[in-house]
Amino acid sequence: MTMEAQTDRRIRRTRQAIKAAFVALILEMGYEAVTIIDITSRADYNRGTFYNHFAGKEELFREIRDDFLNGIAEALLDPYEGMERVDATKIYPSTLLLCEHIEKQKDEFMALLSVDKGLGLALCDVLRQSMRTDMHIEMERNDPPVDYEIMLSYRMSATVGVIMYWAETSFKYSAAYMAEQLMLQVNNRIDYISFTRDS
Repeated sequence: MTMEAQTDRRIRRTRQAIKAAFVALILEMGYEAVTIIDITSRADYNRGTFYNHFAGKEELFREIRDDFLNGIAEALLDPYEGMERVDATKIYPSTLLLCEHIEKQKDEFMALLSVDKGLGLALCDVLRQSMRTDMHIEMERNDPPVDYEIMLSYRMSATVGVIMYWAETSFKYSAAYMAEQLMLQVNNRIDYISFTRDS
């Protein structure tokens, strides 16, 4: 291994330790209460090392948020590299990757949610933007036709709603189960609605 590769690994390890310490402290104490000294003490580094990598906890928080959201966008596309199209009933691989990304990053997700009340909207925007720029959903022919932007907003908001529900349950379901449930929601149509009024 070259000296440069060793340095890169050391930098990545240091940055990851600082991020993990910050996430754990946010979950324990809340964002406002966490100080740089708390972070460096938990990560077992000094303040100088922290400031070599981050200007402050705001920049650190932004990077954790950006990494999380970028991972969402990547999960949608990774399974289909080199493909021109995929049947709508066969998008389980990306749905599973999306859920696995959230499951692996659940501490980061919960820490981000506790600080950033707009995270759900940001998540929805990432999904919508990916659907606009990286892929296109082809709908069955309808009369009248479905408005594409409204359909995107509806579907992506519903997906985020399922993810938020999963977080509310403290991730009691596996990523595989949630991916299966998301697929069922996307591909099943409502038959009818019955009313349960008291007589």
